[in-house]
Amino acid sequence: MKKILNLLLFIPLFALTGCAGPGKIMNGWIGKTKEQLFKTWGQPERVVENGAAGTILIYSATSYLYDSPGLDITTQGDGYTPLNHPAHKNAQFVKLKLFYINPAGVIYSWKMENI
Repeated sequence: MKKILNLLLFIPLFALTGCAGPGKIMNGWIGKTKEQLFKTWGQPERVVENGAAGTILIYSATSYLYDSPGLDITTQGDGYTPLNHPAHKNAQFVKLKLFYINPAGVIYSWKMENI
């Protein structure tokens, strides 16, 4: 019975996970003006013409993946020697957020890409 009660308590927590995810946040910009976006996010990194449909505002963020710092043991030399190694960059990821702006200056769509 206790397992069932615990399960019933955790189901709502799992159901709420992701409610404020990136899609919901980005969808909140649909219908807002590019000036409102500029006030919140600042100037975009790039602006690209989208033909008669308007422009695309491109924001980017770079994330780095690091190795964990730690202590290794080596058997080189005279027995076991501890080697302390610092964290170092392993990989780099760039996330692009594109906002599609119509000729009236209103956001009508968005897209996120990882490069």
